[in-house]
Amino acid sequence: MTSFLLGFQTRVSMLHSHPSFHHIPRKTMACLTGRLPIDYGSDNNFDNQILKNIRSGFAVLQSDAQLMDDPVTKFLVDWYAEDGASFEEDFGKSMVRMGRIGSASCGNIRRVCNKFD
Repeated sequence: MTSFLLGFQTRVSMLHSHPSFHHIPRKTMACLTGRLPIDYGSDNNFDNQILKNIRSGFAVLQSDAQLMDDPVTKFLVDWYAEDGASFEEDFGKSMVRMGRIGSASCGNIRRVCNKFD
């Protein structure tokens, strides 16, 4: 899969060439310095849109793009991109399991994820 993370200007050009981004002026895209949604199309919702984007070649993070390089993770991306209900159910179960992991004696668990304790 061609990574969409080449250089920032290249990414802006690639984004602007995709029909989903035509409504955003190129000048605005070139000035992006803040938050870039990783799941364009539903950045304010919890759903499987990010997986659909990854599958279509529009992964913002290189680690997400690489999910398509391995047959096992590609299968999972394809599966969950098609079955949003299973994605949400399995994601919830995974979060509960991860919550039981705890932290190492030298670590901590953030109560507010975007702030340091």
